[in-house]
Amino acid sequence: MTDAATHGLHELAPCGERVAILERFEASPQKAKDDFLALNILAMAACYSPDPAAEMGVALPFDLGTGLPRPAVFERWLAFDPLRLLPGHAQALRSLKLLYMDCGTKDEFHLHHGARAFTAELKKLGIDHRYEEFDDGHMNVPYRYDRSLPALARALAT
Repeated sequence: MTDAATHGLHELAPCGERVAILERFEASPQKAKDDFLALNILAMAACYSPDPAAEMGVALPFDLGTGLPRPAVFERWLAFDPLRLLPGHAQALRSLKLLYMDCGTKDEFHLHHGARAFTAELKKLGIDHRYEEFDDGHMNVPYRYDRSLPALARALAT
């Protein structure tokens, strides 16, 4: 289980009902990082594992009581995994004028690990791309637009 999922479980489990996390989030004037992690898990579940019969209409990839994975639900999440989807979209990605990604080495969601794996897979598949890492996190990084937007503009101009 990912670090974010573990924190999400930590925040979701005591609520018993997932509705409680939403009520607490809405009522709290100060939003804590863990509140956002829990909300993120619920949002991902709404996207990756909707289940009309489940509480709030979503199935979680782990059991709230034990923290153990629920393999059938997690498999549904993995169907959206970029690394698993990449080979089927390789030709379309090769046709792009620019495939640009960047990620902070201090990303709070640890996305830099996934970005590195994605980049390695792009290389294996011979897909041209540009990947940059920077010494920062996930938030408040519009200063990176100075790198990405000119590259995008050049690609669009050709």
